[in-house]
Amino acid sequence: MERIYNKIHRIFVVKNDESEECRCVMEGVNTINFKAMGGVNESLVFNTIRRRGPISRVDIAKLSGLTAPTVTNISGKLIEFGLIHEYMVGEYSGGRRPVLLKANSEIANMIIVDIRSKEMIGYLINGALEIKEQTCHDIRHLDKDEILLLLENIIAKCHSSENGQLALAIGIIVRGPVLSREGLSLFSPSTGWRNVPLKYILEERFQLPVFVENDMRAMALGAYHYGPYRDIKNAVFLGVGGGIGSGIILNGELYRGLGDSAGEIGHTVVDAQGPLCSCGNHGCLEAMASESALVNLVVKSILEGESSLVAEVVKGDTNAIRPEHIYSAAEVGDPLALKILDHIAHYLGMGAANIINIFNPQLVLIGGGIVKGRNFIEETMVKVIKERALGSSYSSTRIEFSIEGRTAALKGIVDLVMEGIFLR
Repeated sequence: MERIYNKIHRIFVVKNDESEECRCVMEGVNTINFKAMGGVNESLVFNTIRRRGPISRVDIAKLSGLTAPTVTNISGKLIEFGLIHEYMVGEYSGGRRPVLLKANSEIANMIIVDIRSKEMIGYLINGALEIKEQTCHDIRHLDKDEILLLLENIIAKCHSSENGQLALAIGIIVRGPVLSREGLSLFSPSTGWRNVPLKYILEERFQLPVFVENDMRAMALGAYHYGPYRDIKNAVFLGVGGGIGSGIILNGELYRGLGDSAGEIGHTVVDAQGPLCSCGNHGCLEAMASESALVNLVVKSILEGESSLVAEVVKGDTNAIRPEHIYSAAEVGDPLALKILDHIAHYLGMGAANIINIFNPQLVLIGGGIVKGRNFIEETMVKVIKERALGSSYSSTRIEFSIEGRTAALKGIVDLVMEGIFLR
């Protein structure tokens, strides 16, 4: 095999069994085409190794359903291409000790940008999910055009470094609904964007493939493929932070819906008379039970004359109140903080019960900033879920809290980018 690397071209020349050359060249884009190596089985083996490695050939065969000789043949080919390597000898369990395979960490560098509620973080990450470089910027006082310019500048900074010049692709995590295939941010409450074609803008400037994903779906992919939940085939990952969203795994695959808009559970109405939501409707789950709703309710109560340690901590400046202040006050028994958290928990329970009734999943995993308040919401949440979910559905569902935070979303977008650059 001959490999030629440079900034603009990525070329693989592979000899197949008939000794015919198969060459894949895409000008302007760093890419690898797995069709040059055979197809679906190669993709299946490679995905299994990069997501589950270090892993033995025997276990790859069990997980993939392929025969042992097929796995041995394909893994040999992947080693030849430099995409995987024999990492270590596994533990003895009878017979010959297995050789464990792992993806080569240097097969790809990716530029990842995570656009959060208050900040934008740029990363340079390799194929082993190792962060090589990182930069962070506050976006709270920027308008939508300034945020877009900052996004481009962060990518340019990452791309200009020695490792960044070898980047094969760009991944963007953004809040709010997106059309992933088109790379279109339909509405992002943290940036004010509406119908912003991120993929087109960034590919035009940087001449690299760009992958855009909603933060909750990225979290679902990361938790599913790299967490302790990858043997669960049906799960809903409910992210509760400044907003509320979800990622839905059905039959082991991320469910996107007909219009690529599935998972917007935060914009299901749980109280028609409730407050205005960022989407324009009233009483959405996001407006009733997100961390933004938590802060809004505490602020409203303080302004109406209720006393709280939260007000003392911020010295009366209600604009400075953050969710962390409320969790800290609850830790020491502040009545207002505990009351509002219980109120939030009630609506989160309603939202989770709706999820269970609709999808009947094996798992509802709750993540995001709200996990910091788990001790004050879990009991009420579970109580409401038991009251409102159908017994036949609830009895087969686990309710758990994720401690990974944003790490799961990072893993998810890297997985999406890796799949895009290696398998498409």
